[in-house]
Amino acid sequence: MEVGKRIREERERLGISQENLAREVFVSRQTVSNWETGKTYPDVQSLLLLSNLFDVSVDSLVRGDVEAMEKQMENYELERYKIKASMTVALGLIAVGAVMLALLRMRGETLTSPFGIVALFLLLAGVATSFIAERIEKRYDIETMQEVQAFLEGKEPDEIERERRMPKALRIAIQMVAGAAAAVVFMMVVYLIIAVVMHH
Repeated sequence: MEVGKRIREERERLGISQENLAREVFVSRQTVSNWETGKTYPDVQSLLLLSNLFDVSVDSLVRGDVEAMEKQMENYELERYKIKASMTVALGLIAVGAVMLALLRMRGETLTSPFGIVALFLLLAGVATSFIAERIEKRYDIETMQEVQAFLEGKEPDEIERERRMPKALRIAIQMVAGAAAAVVFMMVVYLIIAVVMHH
C-alpha cells in the first residue's frame, strides 16, 4: 500500500519522529509504524488528521491505493467464508472441550483419562484454529478500507461512523453462541462414543 510510504515521506519532510506523529494524531507509535510498513491502514479519522498535519488532501495520501484496496477486498471475499467457518469451528471446539472438562470434574476423572485427553485435545485444537483464523483476518483491514472508499466517494466521516457495522465484540459473541450450539450437539456425540468405547 502506498499510503504507508506517503506517511513516512511526509513525516520525514516535517522532521518529526514516529512518536511525535503518533501524539499529533492520537494513536500509538506502533500504530504509526504499522501504517508505514503497510501492516495496517489508517482509518478515516486518522487520514483526516494526517492530511491536516501534512497540509495535503486525503486524496493525495491514498491516491495510489484505490486499485490495491479494491484487489484486497476481492481477495478478502474469497477468504471471508473460510475465516468465519474457522472461527465458528474454533469456538465450538473450545466450548466442547470446556464442557467435557466440566463433565470430567463431575465424574471425578483425571486429565490422563481418555475423556480428559480428548477434552484437552479439543481445547488445544480450538485455540490453534482460532489463532490461524485471526492471523488470516489480520491480513485484511477490510472495514477500514470500505470506510476510506466511502469517504473518497463523498460520505462524511460522522455518517461513516454511524454506519459502522456491529462492534467486533458483538460479532465474537454471536459466533460464540453459534459455536456453543454446535458444540452441545458435538459434545453429545463425543460423549456417547467415549462411553461406548470405555464400556467395551
